[in-house]
This record gives sequence, structure tokens and C-alpha cells, in this order.
Amino acid sequence: MFFGIALLAASVDDTVTPPPIAVTESKFQTDAIEQAIAVSRTVGGIISYTRWPVNPQQLRLCISGVTQVALRAAEIDHGASRPVALRKIAAGSATNDCDILYLGTMAPERQRQMISSVHGRPILSIAESDPQCRGGAMFCLRVRTSTLSFQLNLDAISRGTVRVDPRVLRITSANEGPA
Repeated sequence: MFFGIALLAASVDDTVTPPPIAVTESKFQTDAIEQAIAVSRTVGGIISYTRWPVNPQQLRLCISGVTQVALRAAEIDHGASRPVALRKIAAGSATNDCDILYLGTMAPERQRQMISSVHGRPILSIAESDPQCRGGAMFCLRVRTSTLSFQLNLDAISRGTVRVDPRVLRITSANEGPA
């Protein structure tokens, strides 16, 4: 198993992409609460490496689709170092009041529509159920029974209007294992 941040230069049109270089992984017990805390802290960490053009005091995280875990606002706030308000929205709903879009399980076409709806807007996108990270989200989580990992989609990040701190790439470089 590789440790670090997975890099995947995927494009929205599903062209051929290289395999991930590395994967950030954390282990936890199979307890649902522990799993929710781990996912929430990972989301908070991702948020902490992200900058918006206008820095809101409180971030609005919109959750769409069926999620594997119940995100915990207090754990996200701790990792993000600022308050984050959670709000559930229906798949295909408007994302006008979102700073972060967290996508659970939904039809791939619906996920692509939601990702397309945030292009050009300062919204961080995180997908929970996109193991190949080809649906266009900036970050893709892989929640398993006892491990959590994520991939970073460089193409989506480079097209976005939120900025991910380059230290994320340095962490990856420092932790790369053999491919």
C-alpha cells in the first residue's frame, strides 16, 4: 500500500488517465462513529488546504446523494480551523449557497451534472463514491471498512476557482512509493 496523496490527472470527458501515484490512508476500527470522525477530519483537512477568492468566515458544505457516513460538523470545523455549516441538498439541486459540494452515492450522470453546475464557481468538490476519480470532483474519498484514502484530481483543481495549497503536492512528492 502506498502512503501520501493520490494524484490523478483526470478530465471530465473520461479520457485515458495515468494511475494514481500514491494514496493517503488512515486506519480506524469498523465502528461507525470512528469512521464518521475519520471521514469528517479528512474533509476538514482538505478544506484547510483550500483557499476561496473571498474567504467566508463560515463555510457552507452541501451534501448530496446517499453518504456512507454521517459527517460530523465539529470534526470538520476542527480540521478546517473555521466553522462549517452542513446542509443536505437533493441530487440535481442548485448549489448557489454552497462553498463545498460533498457528493455521496448517486447515478454517474447525476454526479457529472452536479460537478458541471459548479464549474467556474468557487466551490470545492469532494466525491465519496468515485473510486477512479473520473467524475470531475477535485477530491475523491475511498471509504472502506477499516481504511480511508483519497485521490486528488489535478485537472479538476486546475480548472477550479478555489486554490489548493501547493504543499499538498509537496506532501505527495515526499511520500511517493514505487508505482
